[in-house]
Amino acid sequence: MNNRSSKAFEISAGSIVSLVLILFNALPFLSSIGVGLFVYFTIKLFNSIGNAIEIRDIMIVIALLQWILGPVLTYTYFPDDEFYNMTVTQDVYMQFALWASVAFIAGLYVPFWKSTLNSKQIIDNAKGVIMRYPFIDLLLIIGGVVAALAEKVAPGGLKFFLVLLGGMRFIGLYFLIIGNRANKWIWFTAVIGWLIASSLSQGMFHDLILWMGFLIIIFALLVKFSNTKKILYFGLMGLGVILIQTIKHEFRKEVVGVQSLGGKTELFLSLSSNKLSTPSVMFSKTYLDANVNRINQGWIVARIMNWTPQFEPYAGGETILAGIEASLLPRFLAPNKAVAGGRTYFKRFTGREINSNTSMGLSPLGEAYANFGVTGGYWFMFGLGFFYNFYLFNIFRLTKNNPTLILWLPLLFLQVVKAETDFAVVLNHLVKASLVVWMIFFGFKKVLGIKI
Repeated sequence: MNNRSSKAFEISAGSIVSLVLILFNALPFLSSIGVGLFVYFTIKLFNSIGNAIEIRDIMIVIALLQWILGPVLTYTYFPDDEFYNMTVTQDVYMQFALWASVAFIAGLYVPFWKSTLNSKQIIDNAKGVIMRYPFIDLLLIIGGVVAALAEKVAPGGLKFFLVLLGGMRFIGLYFLIIGNRANKWIWFTAVIGWLIASSLSQGMFHDLILWMGFLIIIFALLVKFSNTKKILYFGLMGLGVILIQTIKHEFRKEVVGVQSLGGKTELFLSLSSNKLSTPSVMFSKTYLDANVNRINQGWIVARIMNWTPQFEPYAGGETILAGIEASLLPRFLAPNKAVAGGRTYFKRFTGREINSNTSMGLSPLGEAYANFGVTGGYWFMFGLGFFYNFYLFNIFRLTKNNPTLILWLPLLFLQVVKAETDFAVVLNHLVKASLVVWMIFFGFKKVLGIKI
């Protein structure tokens, strides 16, 4: 399918879905438009795989999944959930959430630039570097492993820096896949095995899902997937995500007291086998409700809309400025700066208590409303999208002289693509990751004489 045919199919599919939902009164008008928009960008992202690393579409699909589709499913099928119910009507919620999402998308796609790099150029440029320096993949992997090990014993101030440096081992995998190293799959298996083992040990699977998703996208640039293979691989990944979401709470509960990695692995495999062998249970209303709750960030946004400004005045940009300060200033210069994390503003803007072990972020959409209300929230979301758009423009501009920079996008945007985290977390990651990537490029050039 050529580019023009793909574009026509994407638009047609999204439009037809919206039209059918409107004509058959399946959903309110704005919700129908939102679902059609999600379908359009999902197909657009699917078609781009193998041709580009389209960070913007990844961000949009995740955002629409959590801000639009998740809430629609809750309103339609699980409206009476005791904790995750939507506290404003669907029309009121969509009047803000849909148009704020559209503003975000518009900001991301303001057409002041266009990437001229296709998949072949990306791979050829990266191969050129790897052919000149065939050991660079192992340097990145080993450097990332050392940083990840050091992070376990480092003082608090250094931990996040080392976490970011530890991401080099995954970027090294991209170099490894593109290169011609004879024993590449041994190294590949070791790094991925460690990632899986770390996820099982901690009972945390976010990074595993994100890195594996990016890995498939990078791999698709190298090995041209047919549409059938893309459906198969992402279908399997989707099933894996559903499985993880289904068993993770049970896993975390039962894993307490299990010390060995072998014991944790055995427990995870046992729980997975039980759920896969009884799909009627895995896809029962109880588990579907739990999975919808997981993807639905809108219940928090709805609580913010219900609570603010009736009980808490609009913040007027306070949390945004605090997030900028937290990201740009080191703590010794701003000892009282906000701590990036999910608990800081939750009770203030939702009126809801959460226990001390739970972290829930407002999301950029929630903070847009909490700070600026409806109209101001639209403008903030447009500005946020434009900021990411401008940042990506500069990444692609710099790629001309730093040909492998495009392969570092997953590390730079690892937290940014998530639609559930606070603005401070997102900006803190992007700023710190940008600094770390610059240090790596600078260090390779000045110390090792390697221009990557």
